[in-house]
Amino acid sequence: QVLNLEMETVVYHRIVNAMFLASQDAVEDVVASSTANGQPIFNQTEAAQTFQTTLANNLGLDPNTLQPVPNSTFHVAPRIVDEEFYDWSDTTFPYHYVNSAYGINETLDVPSMVAVVQFTMPSYAANVQPFTVIVPVVQSYAGS
Repeated sequence: QVLNLEMETVVYHRIVNAMFLASQDAVEDVVASSTANGQPIFNQTEAAQTFQTTLANNLGLDPNTLQPVPNSTFHVAPRIVDEEFYDWSDTTFPYHYVNSAYGINETLDVPSMVAVVQFTMPSYAANVQPFTVIVPVVQSYAGS
């Protein structure tokens, strides 16, 4: 039981770190011409793909399907349950973003991405069933 809890903690921290890295990479996918006036607009298609690819690369998942690759910690593909982009094309900043379903309540001062992913945590003990966790992340564009 103790080993299972320790492994769950390690896996959860891997997930949180991977979500941070994936969102950090994704928010850099902006339309190049939009940065000239200081009001970046996301290339949402590229940003979504970047998020998925970076997440997959950091968690041992297939970047196209999010299915676990051989020897992955995971046995079930995570599911992106929400992905939203807020930029100058449709938002005035600061913008107060609230999503009570996922416990998010933040003021966005610059273009930002919100992603929520559901993971099935593997079990390392025979008497403990795998369970799902939902991990949200909010990441802001930092410029380059």
